[in-house]
Amino acid sequence: MKTLLTERLILRDWCEDDIGCSVYNEDDIRYLINAKNNYAIVLKENNEIIGTIGLNEDADGKENVRNVGVRIVPQHQNRGYITEALRAVIGSVRDITDTLSWFCKAEDLRSQHIAKKFGFVYVKTFAKAQHNLPSDFYYYILDKNSNSF
Repeated sequence: MKTLLTERLILRDWCEDDIGCSVYNEDDIRYLINAKNNYAIVLKENNEIIGTIGLNEDADGKENVRNVGVRIVPQHQNRGYITEALRAVIGSVRDITDTLSWFCKAEDLRSQHIAKKFGFVYVKTFAKAQHNLPSDFYYYILDKNSNSF
């Protein structure tokens, strides 16, 4: 993937030098190095890796939909980094997919807020018992015809 720059962030491919950062363990980073469409989220000011954002298989199995997932380490949450990174990724994927999905725990109010903020529309709930999940999950869709895409 190409490197994306925002006001405060660098979104770039994961690399061997990232092993040992506080975001993931070595096995997870090795997986991300080989996975396509996953970025390390790096602060421009000091080159610290503070999270990850990626486009992965859709949670509902739709081939033409890419699921966007993002994680910021706790000490850097609530500073707008997710919004900044997500805006950059959404702006860069118009040629890759027509539709994005968002999958979050039903009790994760922050994640639901972000989904709604970007115009993702609630589609359904994946029930814990029915899908062998750790909790209920909400599934949202953002279509390229949306104003946010």
